[in-house]
Amino acid sequence: MAEVEQSTTDAAWIRQAVYDMYDAYMESDRERANSYIAEDVTLWDTEHEPLVFGLSGLNDLRDSRPAGSVASVAGVDVTTDPVVDVWGDIALARHTFTVRFVDPEARPERVRNTGVWQRRDGRWLMVHNHEDVLPE
Repeated sequence: MAEVEQSTTDAAWIRQAVYDMYDAYMESDRERANSYIAEDVTLWDTEHEPLVFGLSGLNDLRDSRPAGSVASVAGVDVTTDPVVDVWGDIALARHTFTVRFVDPEARPERVRNTGVWQRRDGRWLMVHNHEDVLPE
């Protein structure tokens, strides 16, 4: 029974972490967003085809984007509550989100996301993230 309670607590923590990462993104608080991400993370990004390796690779990708690209985003709304399953020290989080742009002519972008989390030294970190844009 204690294992089920811990799993529920872990799932709630990861769910809240997902929301906080988007808040950090919108506040341009890279350090806070990165605090949830493992140094050896791998990522599939919606606008970059090759697999990204490591937090340093993610930061390089972020830095390669046009200046002000975050400023062109009016908001990121998680549109489905993250579904989180926990199996010991591994967790899987799935959700969708919508990116709204400042330009009123730009259509919002709907994205689905899957994140793999691992508990390392008692702390949950995202070790893989996969995003893809949904059709209009």
